[in-house]
Amino acid sequence: MMENKYISTQSNELLAWFRERDMDCFDYKEAFKALPYSKESAVRELLSDMTRRGLLMRLKEGKYFIIPYEQVSGSFMPDWHLAAECLVGVNNYYIGYYSALEILDLITQPSLKEQVVVSKQMRPSIFYIRNVPFQFIYHNENHFFGYRKTWIDSYNKVNCSDLEKTIIDCLFNPGYAGGIVEIARAIHVSINQINFTRLLEYVIRFKSQAVIKRMGFLLELLQIKNDIIIELQKLKTTSYVLLDTELPKTGKMISRWSIQQNLETETIKSAIYT
Repeated sequence: MMENKYISTQSNELLAWFRERDMDCFDYKEAFKALPYSKESAVRELLSDMTRRGLLMRLKEGKYFIIPYEQVSGSFMPDWHLAAECLVGVNNYYIGYYSALEILDLITQPSLKEQVVVSKQMRPSIFYIRNVPFQFIYHNENHFFGYRKTWIDSYNKVNCSDLEKTIIDCLFNPGYAGGIVEIARAIHVSINQINFTRLLEYVIRFKSQAVIKRMGFLLELLQIKNDIIIELQKLKTTSYVLLDTELPKTGKMISRWSIQQNLETETIKSAIYT
């Protein structure tokens, strides 16, 4: 059944203002700009009314997403990446970790949450829209780089970590990326797209021994021949790190990469090559 989405003159004026600017999402301040001759209280009342009538979806206090006219408002869910961009507002962000692997088309299992890297702490750090968790992961300025505007469909671009930075972020925190097996598979699948010069530059800039050791170990396990291995060997220290942070602290010590290998080589290889 079609909803009766009655559009008043004022609603129409508001929607037209955002349509002209190609905006799907807006906050109170922008709504006041769109209707400069209306009182703030009247604009707030209008937004509540438009939400009730299925023209807008309220993502959180003061943040609205325009529901396409032909969509049923009760079940409408914006594209997760666009909703994430909307939630962070003016803050610096990029889609990262498993969500970035998804945009880069490097995952086998669909993503069950949206992961957004932010340069300022966001509270709460997990936020739900229609039961979809949006996880905001804080990176300090040394770790907040390596992203660009990336197409997510024929019309929209969002900030997303590039391939090399996605690999580094995931190796830094394997738990946010579905574990080491997923990361190894992503490296294996994208091997011909990886810019190793950039990857090494990023490793040096990121300054994480865990990344250096996990990367060196995986590149050799995947039998990837590249000079980056020599450089990683020069950069690494002797203290040990776990291969997969999600698994128990067991397994043999691999001194070449100072890795405690808590995941069998066969487990990784069979997941990739079958």
